[in-house]
Amino acid sequence: MNLVMGIQETTSVNEEELRWPKTPSALLIMGKRQGTKRANKQLWGRVAMAAALWHSAPTPKPYLAFVASDVHGRERRHDAEVVKEMLIKRFSIPADFIILRKRSNCTLIEVRAARAIVRTYRLTHVFLITHLYHAPRAQRYANEVLANGSVIPVHSDVLAEVAFPEEQADLRQDILTLIEESQPGWLDRIREVIIEWLLNRAHSLDPRGRLERKLARLLRPMAYR
Repeated sequence: MNLVMGIQETTSVNEEELRWPKTPSALLIMGKRQGTKRANKQLWGRVAMAAALWHSAPTPKPYLAFVASDVHGRERRHDAEVVKEMLIKRFSIPADFIILRKRSNCTLIEVRAARAIVRTYRLTHVFLITHLYHAPRAQRYANEVLANGSVIPVHSDVLAEVAFPEEQADLRQDILTLIEESQPGWLDRIREVIIEWLLNRAHSLDPRGRLERKLARLLRPMAYR
């Protein structure tokens, strides 16, 4: 099937680029720090979107990669552990397809970690799974460090293009619910857009990302590795 991203906020790509590659690829689930919001709905929406794409992909199935290093909840459980458990138990994805690296919640480092995964696993393409407000910056970083990297937004319009067998109707509904619940409200969207604008400006002044890495260490000392 074609990975149709018919949403204007996303970066534009042609139809040929949206076809599943016939060589090994990966879906990179971008991390999301929720601060005091324990529900972490945006991260779960990204996991659900990745699961939908994995189930719809032909052979060879893509790997699912997660490299963020945040922790949540009273138990301070690492997000990577929760993501892996969710992919295996809730979405029935074999563990052999899951790649975990506890690197950073800094987007630039996440994308650079993906480059290392590409080399190790000899992948030809990486699809970055994130929300619309984050998509332009994620695509910008992907263009800088990945030979073939494309953003797929977490959105119900994208899920509508994903083909599911009739026997997976319950799975599709579960994924749709998580994706819809993960969409930020208007106040959150305004905040996120402002943050994205500031980080994009900072990256223009400092392409090596030193400022972004310092901010990650300052604001997320327990999550940075």
